Amino acid sequence: MTDLKPKIFIGSSKAGYSIAEKVKDNLVNIGDCFLWQDPNVWEPNRSTFENLLRMVSYFDFGVFVATADDLTLTNDKIVIEPRDNVILEMALFLGAMGRDKSFLLVEDGIKLPTDFSGIYMPRFDKGNDTIIKNACDEYANKIAEHYKLGHLSLYPTTALAIGYYKNFVAGLVESAQEAETLEFDGVKYSDFKLKVVIPKDLHGMIREKAAQFYKRHGLVENAMKTKFRNHPVWFQLVPKQAPTAMLFDMPSTLTGIDDAIELILQKGFHGRTKMQEVIEQRELNNFRRVLQMQIDKSPFAQATVEIIDEF
Repeated sequence: MTDLKPKIFIGSSKAGYSIAEKVKDNLVNIGDCFLWQDPNVWEPNRSTFENLLRMVSYFDFGVFVATADDLTLTNDKIVIEPRDNVILEMALFLGAMGRDKSFLLVEDGIKLPTDFSGIYMPRFDKGNDTIIKNACDEYANKIAEHYKLGHLSLYPTTALAIGYYKNFVAGLVESAQEAETLEFDGVKYSDFKLKVVIPKDLHGMIREKAAQFYKRHGLVENAMKTKFRNHPVWFQLVPKQAPTAMLFDMPSTLTGIDDAIELILQKGFHGRTKMQEVIEQRELNNFRRVLQMQIDKSPFAQATVEIIDEF
C-alpha cells in the first residue's frame, strides 16, 4: 500500500486567493492541496455549511489565509479585519480537528477576534514571498510531524490499531519467543514470524475477507498457547523454510469502519463515492502507521512482526 499524502484544504477570501495559491505552492510537496475554488471541492445541492462539515470528514488538515479585507468600526476605532467567513471556516476546522490540524496565516496589521489572543500565528506581508514561504514552512513541519504520528479523527483507526497491538499482537509476539516446537508432517518449526495483512479496502466484513485470504493461500489453522489463552492463528508451513513458520492475521477489528464512514458522510444511497474510497484508504494508512509505531517500541516485535498488503 502506497502511503497517502495528507489532504490539505486551503481557505481564503476572494481578495486573498492569490496568497492562498502561494500557500499551495509551498505546501504541495508534503500533501495533496486543494484550494477552495478548485473543481469538485464543493458538492452540488448542499449549503456552504453542509459542505464545510463534509470537508472536515475528508481533509486531514486545514490552512486558512486571513488577509486585510474589511474596515470595521470597533470601540469607536476603524480597524482592518479578515473576511468573517474565513474565521468561521477556521473555527469550524479547529473545533472538529483540533489545534494540531488547523492553521491560520495572518496578514500584518489586521485585527483578529479576541478568542485568538495569546495564540502564536505566523504573520506575513503580501509583497514578501520569502516571509510567506517561511510561514508555510513552519506549518509544513507541524503537518509532516503530526501526520507521521498517526491521527485521532472521527474514525477510530488510531484506537483500533493500539488495541489490536496490545490485545493480540503483543501476546502473540511474547508467545512466539517461548513457543514449543511445532511438528507438522515430520518437519519441525521452532521460529515463528507474524505477518499482519492489511486488506485492500474496508468494504464488507473483514473476517470474511480474512477467511477467503487464508483459503486462497492454503494456510492451516492452529493454536499458539499463551500465558492466558490459546490464540487461534493461521500458519504457512513450508518445509524448505523450516525451522521458520509464517503466521498470518488480517485484523478483523477493522470491520465496521466503512459503516462509520457512511454514517458520518450522511449518505442516503447505496454505493461507494470517491470521497468514501479516499477516506477508507486514509484510515487504512493511519491504522498501518500507528500499528508500526507500536511494533517499533518492542525489539521482540520488530524482529517478529511485518506488516504487508493483501495479496
